[in-house]
Amino acid sequence: MSRRTRRRPPLTQTRVAALRSQLDAVLRSTDRQARLAADPVSFVHRYSDPADQEVAAVFASVLAYGRVAAFRPVIRAVLEVADGHGGPRAWVEAAENPDLLVSLAPLRYRWMQGTELASLARGVGRVVRDHGGLEPVFQGGRARGDDLGAGIVALRRAVMAGEGTDDWTALPRGLRYMLPHPASGSACKRWCMFMRWMVRPPHPGPDGIDLGIWSRSTSRLVIPLDTHVLRLSRFLRLTARRDGSWRTALQVTDALARIAPDDPLRYDFALAHLGISGLCKGGFHADVCPSCDLRAVCGEVPKKLRSTG
Repeated sequence: MSRRTRRRPPLTQTRVAALRSQLDAVLRSTDRQARLAADPVSFVHRYSDPADQEVAAVFASVLAYGRVAAFRPVIRAVLEVADGHGGPRAWVEAAENPDLLVSLAPLRYRWMQGTELASLARGVGRVVRDHGGLEPVFQGGRARGDDLGAGIVALRRAVMAGEGTDDWTALPRGLRYMLPHPASGSACKRWCMFMRWMVRPPHPGPDGIDLGIWSRSTSRLVIPLDTHVLRLSRFLRLTARRDGSWRTALQVTDALARIAPDDPLRYDFALAHLGISGLCKGGFHADVCPSCDLRAVCGEVPKKLRSTG
C-alpha cells in the first residue's frame, strides 16, 4: 500500500509544532560524535570508497541486534576478513571462491552461523557483479512498488537467487533473519537502517551520521523500528500500536512525516540513542524525566511537570 493512501495518525497542527520543537531540542543536545562511536555505522565510516561503504553497511546493519557490546566484535571480525581480501567490495565480488570465506566459518552470533554470513557474502557479491551495486536492485523494486518494502523484497530475491532458491522458508534461520520481508510481519529494522545510512546526507558537517551515497529521496525512507524507538513513539503518541511490525513502522514514519515532511528520519538517530544510552528508562522516573527535552510532549510525564522551562 502506498504511504500516500495510508491513514495518518491524528496529529493536530499545534501538537505537530510542539513535537517539532522538542524533537529539535533532543537533536541539538545529542552528542552525535560520541554516540557515533557506539553505533554500527561507525564501521562503515572507516571506508572512503562508496563501493566499500555500501557492502560494509550490509554486514554492519544485519548484525546490529542485541547488545552493542556483543555485536560490535562480530562486525569487526567480518570486516577484518573482508579487509584481508582487498576490502568489502573486492571480497564479495570474489566470494564465489570458497577459500576466501573459510575465515567466516568459526564465527557465531546468537542464531547466526559463519556459513550463513558466507551465503550472504556470496549473494551480495553476485548482485554487485550483475548490477554494479545494490542500489539498482532497490530502485528496480521501488519502480514496481514505490515503497521501500518493495526494494527490500527485490534485494532479498536477488540474494536468494544466489543460493539457488526462491523459497524464503527454505533458507537457514540465520539467513532468513538477515533477509526479512515486510509480508512476514517484520519491521525490517536493520534494512531500514541500512537505507537511512545510504540515502540521508552526511549532515551537519564532520559529525554527520549517514553517508548519502544513494539517490533515493529521504522522504521515502521508513523508520528503523526497534524496541527503543517503538517505546518512545508510544510515549510521544506517534502510534498506539504495541507490535514491532512493518505496519507499525509505517505508522510511526507517517507521523514523523507530519513533523518533517522532507526527512521523516531526521530524529531517528537521536531517539534511538536516547533509549540505547539509558537516558530514557521507560515510564516515568522522577530522577530523569523532569529534565528530559521531551518532557513537554511525553505522555509518561505528569501534566504538572510538562514545562518547556
